[in-house]
Amino acid sequence: MAGMASRWARRTGQAVLAPHTFVGSLGWTAVAVAVPTLLRLTLDAGRHGAPFVAYYPAIMIAGLFLGWRYGVLTTLLCAVATRVFFDLDLPSLVATPEGPGILAVFVFACVLLIAISEWLRHVLIELNAASAREVLLNQELRHRLKNLLSVVNALSSLSHRHGDPEQAHAAFSERLAALDRATELLGAESTVSCALPKLAEEALRPFLADYDIRLFGPPQEVDRDGCVAAVLALHELATNAIKYGSLSVAGGWVDLGWSEASGGKVKMRWQEKGGPPVHPPERRGMGSRILSMRSSAATCAIDYPTDGVCCDMALKGG
Repeated sequence: MAGMASRWARRTGQAVLAPHTFVGSLGWTAVAVAVPTLLRLTLDAGRHGAPFVAYYPAIMIAGLFLGWRYGVLTTLLCAVATRVFFDLDLPSLVATPEGPGILAVFVFACVLLIAISEWLRHVLIELNAASAREVLLNQELRHRLKNLLSVVNALSSLSHRHGDPEQAHAAFSERLAALDRATELLGAESTVSCALPKLAEEALRPFLADYDIRLFGPPQEVDRDGCVAAVLALHELATNAIKYGSLSVAGGWVDLGWSEASGGKVKMRWQEKGGPPVHPPERRGMGSRILSMRSSAATCAIDYPTDGVCCDMALKGG
């Protein structure tokens, strides 16, 4: 029973919000006037009671399904139909003591019905929009969860492949903390992008206070899928620079800059300066594997010139 009621309510809402052409709306307005007119003529030709009472449901239905403008048009046409088919003499009615009151009640009832129908239309529009947002949020949540599990699995595999257990655990914990900062950038709502320089600031938050890392570049949006990869790569670059590169000595620094998006990509460069001579790594460690991870939203190319490590990243724009 509840399922049938839910389906009925959903279909009714879809019918109310269904688009109508101008000609179609006029046609349905004519039907809204014709049906109660024919019913009243069939029953008693309007000889008993106030004939316009039969039009109240039609006015509300027209306002609900077609909008308040057609509700007003239906009201006017109903008044004309009452005059034509039921020979309602308005001047004589107004001349009676109760006549103005009857007309005032009719006008008030019509206005109230149209207002209620328009309010119901807005409620249905808001409910429909909320339902669409809920679907998008569920899709977004599934997408994020799937990506997050893939990244955690990759980080765990890379971190525990080399080194002793304690070092592996420490490295994995640090990378999880960086991943947490990346997911915070995406927000609690249906955010689909994150922004520079906030992305760089969050990725390098543990290092900025103690090391000379210089950030420069215009505000830029980065696609959601590139945000996590960029934060992990920057965290890895900073960690390596502190251990072996320019940040391992006094006077060394890092320039991290990015440019305006071009061709749908935001180019970002990590350049180490003032550090000890650089020697390319003899083997691919877990950090190198993280930096070599590629996707459609983020690519990373690292080079080892003697004067300082250089890493170029291309991130999909938001």
